[in-house]
Amino acid sequence: MKPGQIVTLDDNEKYLLLMDSVQEGHKFFYANKLTNDEKTTSEYELFEETKEGDDIYLSIIDDDEIREFLITVFTSDLLDTALDIESGKTTLEEINEKN
Repeated sequence: MKPGQIVTLDDNEKYLLLMDSVQEGHKFFYANKLTNDEKTTSEYELFEETKEGDDIYLSIIDDDEIREFLITVFTSDLLDTALDIESGKTTLEEINEKN
């Protein structure tokens, strides 16, 4: 899975994966909840990706300490990206191509 991808959970809730981060060998996502017709909402969630063979699963992060840590990581990554765009080191197009 990668940022920009829309995923549907077992409960039919849809999320747009916005950012990812690998921490200590675990891949995490920051995602925006979508309506049934795939419009954004004001709700966000943090997920951990798990691979079992060829299958990939997302599970919601419930642990408050891990959530706080990940929010700090994603906020820092977002600020770094914004500064890189502002300084001309990168563009939105280049970022989108990476994903």
